[in-house]
Amino acid sequence: MAFAGVNRWWQGRELYDKANYRRHCQVLANNMASPIAEFYRRGFEIVVIGLDGSPSSGVRYTGKAKDWGGRPHFVDGDYEVVEGMGVWMEELKIGLEARQIPWPRASGMLLDTTDWDEARDLPRCLDELDEFLSGGGRAVDAAMLPPVETNAAP
Repeated sequence: MAFAGVNRWWQGRELYDKANYRRHCQVLANNMASPIAEFYRRGFEIVVIGLDGSPSSGVRYTGKAKDWGGRPHFVDGDYEVVEGMGVWMEELKIGLEARQIPWPRASGMLLDTTDWDEARDLPRCLDELDEFLSGGGRAVDAAMLPPVETNAAP
């Protein structure tokens, strides 16, 4: 939404995977890396929750639609959910790894699909999210992280 707003036209990964959108995601990732590093340094567990099926926010699954562009018009079968990360998640991962911050436990709620039915699918998604969040995570070795720069006086 930060890039194209709420009333944006539908896009597949092919339309998001462009230099301008990647630069936008890199700026977001750079802005998030310092606070994430600080939380890690203080021993908090960090998790990433995305929107699986999204061409941008997908963690486990992304969406492809090679023929999409222009005004939204859904034709059955023209949006394919495939394994892989969305463009924004890729850039966040790259930004964290560039700072020697390990990619945290991550999952996505599979909401961005062509056959989504809220009554049928939302309870399952919420159960999966609850299971993911209650599953704990790996310990983070603070010594592996870069020092956090602060502007505070000593």
